[in-house]
Amino acid sequence: MKASRDYLAGCGEILTAVSHQQSLIDEVADKFAETILCGRMVHLFGSGHSRIMVEEMWPRYGSFAGFNPIVELSLTFHNQVVGANGQRQA
Repeated sequence: MKASRDYLAGCGEILTAVSHQQSLIDEVADKFAETILCGRMVHLFGSGHSRIMVEEMWPRYGSFAGFNPIVELSLTFHNQVVGANGQRQA
């Protein structure tokens, strides 16, 4: 059971690190809300694994309105079209 204790301890460390950033998270959330309430959009971009969180903001039923996820399809694995030199193309 040591592995499960180590895992839970690691989760606790992550939660502690996030909780230390709570005031900054609240500040950014307020800026997002202010932007959306003024009729503007919040643009999001991520490359690599950070793209996953951007895709979670993609508009769909029940999601948050006001966010514009910018996703470069050539940075994803959604399109397996092979182009010049064997590189994936969007």
